[in-house]
Amino acid sequence: MRRTGGIALGATLLVAACDRSGSRSGAGSPASGGSAGSSGGGAQAASAGGAAARARSALTWDSVAAGPVLLVAGSNGGDAAIVLPQYDDSTLSDAPTTDSALHAGTRVDLFARSGLVGSATIAPAAAGSYSGGCTAWPAAHLMVPAGPPPAWSIAFLSGHAMALPMDSMADLSPRDSSRRAIAVDRVASALPDDTVAEFRGTPFVVDDAHRFVIPPRQGPTQGPTQGSDTIEVVAAELVRRLNTEANPREEHLLLIVEGGPPSGASGRAQAYVPAYWDRVSGAEDEVESSEVMAGVLLGSGRTPAIIVGRDDGDGGSYTLLVRDAPHHWRVRWNSAYTGC
Repeated sequence: MRRTGGIALGATLLVAACDRSGSRSGAGSPASGGSAGSSGGGAQAASAGGAAARARSALTWDSVAAGPVLLVAGSNGGDAAIVLPQYDDSTLSDAPTTDSALHAGTRVDLFARSGLVGSATIAPAAAGSYSGGCTAWPAAHLMVPAGPPPAWSIAFLSGHAMALPMDSMADLSPRDSSRRAIAVDRVASALPDDTVAEFRGTPFVVDDAHRFVIPPRQGPTQGPTQGSDTIEVVAAELVRRLNTEANPREEHLLLIVEGGPPSGASGRAQAYVPAYWDRVSGAEDEVESSEVMAGVLLGSGRTPAIIVGRDDGDGGSYTLLVRDAPHHWRVRWNSAYTGC
């Protein structure tokens, strides 16, 4: 899950790659309390660190909407890790080495950030390992009739998810990319929980960002929508760096912003407002990074959701974020951490 590019505020591409882990300082969203003034609101959650803290604060996986498992692509696109959502860091040692819900021939839908990229059947492969110095989820092989599977990131059992395609902001025109990057930076700079004094005044770089559109009229679980209009969303990781020779440090901000449809006589889109954020900071070679893996609409309610991978260089975990109201996303589930 390491990246080698970034979007600077002038739409200049930067190179930024390293192993990352660290301590997560909190998460916010407009309905969690507090205020962020004219930018739309936001609040800092109770101070928390790492995957274990995220697991304590998250709700459970909704197996009715999302199915019994989440599959994540391995380094070889024909292999997958079978993430067992009902187990977290405190119960991982109790997880089965294979998943009885999956049998040979089970059909799954494959998603990437670009949307639905295909489907496949699976066959169980290696057993999971939950003891010793390193842990790993059970593995499966993917089989596609037409040949090798397409490039994909995550998979759900067929029928549980629909595509929510994303565009990389780096692939937009220079003008559109720069305009959105500047708007995202303004929201990030106005968030209320900028508590790490050493980073204050240091500019953000939009390290990775993806734009998508929520279809109108998502249903009663999504709260009221604005007529028949679509809602533009940007999910981004922003980075601030302190390049001190003895102790280079980084702060990573995972931020989701929403912009309303065009309004007024000008027909211009409404300004972005924060809908979710969390921060982590630490030494440059240790701080944890986040990667938006794909967006989907889950279950019969078509709940907008984003799957985020967390990587510290030695292992990682996965987070499911869902939109449960206009301008409000929240953590729905966190996986257990696996790795060394």
